[in-house]
Amino acid sequence: MKMVNKIATLIVVGVLSLAGIILFGYNEFVTIDKLQDKPVEYEIVTKWQLPEVLDEVSGIDWIGANKLACIQDEDGFIFIFNLETSRLEQKIKFAGPGDYEDIRIVENTAYILRSDGEIFEVRDYLSNNPKTKSYSNFLTEDQNLESLAWDKSNERLLLAIKDKEPKDDTYKGIYQFSLNSKELQKKPGYRLYMGDSLLKDRKTKLHKKLEPSALAIHPGNNSFYILDGRAPQLVIADSDMKLKKRYALREDDFAQAEGLTFSKNGRIFISNEGKGGKANILEVIFK
Repeated sequence: MKMVNKIATLIVVGVLSLAGIILFGYNEFVTIDKLQDKPVEYEIVTKWQLPEVLDEVSGIDWIGANKLACIQDEDGFIFIFNLETSRLEQKIKFAGPGDYEDIRIVENTAYILRSDGEIFEVRDYLSNNPKTKSYSNFLTEDQNLESLAWDKSNERLLLAIKDKEPKDDTYKGIYQFSLNSKELQKKPGYRLYMGDSLLKDRKTKLHKKLEPSALAIHPGNNSFYILDGRAPQLVIADSDMKLKKRYALREDDFAQAEGLTFSKNGRIFISNEGKGGKANILEVIFK
């Protein structure tokens, strides 16, 4: 009888422990990802539903004439989406399957970032004969890179780490890729400090305070816009990467925000992966 009671006790303890773990995980998830208590400080001006082939849309960039270049994170194609007609106009192959996360257009060249840090350069990307070349570096898939910005004034691309720095989780580096030398500098040009006072109310692990899924530079004032698709939230930093403003985004509007771009006159576009519904692009005004 004592053995039976002991076994029953162990079962009860095990069930309670499992329930505690599940409850803790649920509470942590709610704390991390739910920012619904924050005021809504944005307005969605227009919404475009994307075709099924872009359900996994992971990056967008403005190319002019009300068109966006889009990529998705499974196949090596660039898609040209017309905002006026809500249709895909062109599909350009640049590489084989891979985890492609962001795209930036520099004149006639497209640059695509893979999650392991490799950068693909697609010259004359709109022509009938685009040429692709790739550049590897010291970053890896452990850093999980999803953000690529074009810094026109300094002739460079900027790559933001999403997950963790290899040796220090107090910040996330933003690394510089020179468009002249085609090399990535080993020291970050900027650092996003996870202990910043703007992020202090995020009750989560330090390296999860801000997880950049897109990075873009405002064409009017050179401030940095940092999109976090997991939270979801948008953080604005000045030209020195000092955090200045944070917007909570409703999950009903931003199911999985992955792409961010500006038109030349400062219109803001954010793309969302499907995540159980249809992928979309939103034009947003932040108040």
